[in-house]
Amino acid sequence: MQTIYQLKEPQIDREEDVRTIIQTFLFQFSEKAYGGPSFNRPACCFAPHIYGAGKTFVGQNFLAYLNIFAERECSNAQTFQQLHSSNDNPQPSELKVPWKHFAEQTLSVILELRESFSDAPFPSFRKALMYNIILNAYRQNGKDADALQIAERTVKNFDIVGAINWLLEQFQKRYLFLMIDELSHLSYLTTYYSELTTKQFFESDPKYVPFRNFFRILRSFLITGKVIVYVAGRTAEISAPLSDARSSRVSLRMLRLNLFNLHDINEYIELATYDGKSLKDCLLPSDELRYRFVELLKKKTGGIPLIVKNTLLALVGKLANLSQPVTNDENMELLLDSVFSSLLLESVTFIIPEILDSATLLRYQFVLLNYQLGTVFPINFVITICGTRTYLMDLVATFGFYSEICGTDGIDMATKFKIGCCEFVLRAHSKDNFFR
Repeated sequence: MQTIYQLKEPQIDREEDVRTIIQTFLFQFSEKAYGGPSFNRPACCFAPHIYGAGKTFVGQNFLAYLNIFAERECSNAQTFQQLHSSNDNPQPSELKVPWKHFAEQTLSVILELRESFSDAPFPSFRKALMYNIILNAYRQNGKDADALQIAERTVKNFDIVGAINWLLEQFQKRYLFLMIDELSHLSYLTTYYSELTTKQFFESDPKYVPFRNFFRILRSFLITGKVIVYVAGRTAEISAPLSDARSSRVSLRMLRLNLFNLHDINEYIELATYDGKSLKDCLLPSDELRYRFVELLKKKTGGIPLIVKNTLLALVGKLANLSQPVTNDENMELLLDSVFSSLLLESVTFIIPEILDSATLLRYQFVLLNYQLGTVFPINFVITICGTRTYLMDLVATFGFYSEICGTDGIDMATKFKIGCCEFVLRAHSKDNFFR
């Protein structure tokens, strides 16, 4: 029997992304004139990024990150914020995230919109959503016994507010972190839940309807003030002007999910282990080769976390039958190129989305052309071309490109914008017919 070796990965630092999720939750509240918070517009975070960017990883490790950042803060002898409010809700005026508070008080649930979602014994999507939240809360937190009966009984006995409060009481927590993954699968669920396809006004494009109805339903969970929502999924249906989120009175904040930089890739190679050995020892015979190897890996993979991981694993497999690593200056790039064919077969369908309308096609061609030209734009010009800032970032991320900010710290404050890409994504795009 062939031995299967496991890769042990180092923890990726996602503090900026986790901070954004918490701050999006906090910014829903504002301080009343007479004290205590009032609820403003419901909001959640959304990650539409390409295959391998780390969307699911962030959600699955959300609580682990909260604990890491809480420990980091303690080790630095920093003082945690105190949350003061009459009804136990956090104050948004505090800009610093109280890591320890959320690490101790948050219940995590990962909910996948798969076919099994429809197994809920309720014809209503709203109730089915609540049922699946309770069911997964029990199963994912070590309480699998009688989970089905508990979930069904709770949904029958409580409304959404009552069910959320009851669930948090059972686990002695104050907040529910809810990750919904993968949003593109929502279209499949329309077969089972007619309320997802109900039109409330004239719709120029019927495919938008389920997503708008989804966010209207999600709003009823957000306004409890106790649910931290993170939605992930590659879909164009919520990125158009007058999108589903906007029409349902829910604000979306896009996560950046920053790609690996050179330092991150270097650290990954140093800390990741395969069959008990570091990847550095498996792949590189000397430290002198590492700098060029890391640069090539960044250039070819774009720093997309899963593509970096799969490329390294493929290289380890290629060299597994040799007694010692044979990576050198002459063959390094050839070795990297040689593993991409198998990776593309696994990943290409995730990288190239369907482009059904001419307006999106023109914007796609605009993005691609100006990546190739290396054009640096005034950010407001690009936003005008693409419609909105959110649509710009969604468009760039969905098509496998990424933004390079010129002279500023982030897209929200940028005045100049440049489009970047990597060889792996370009190879995938080159298979599409409209480049021929």
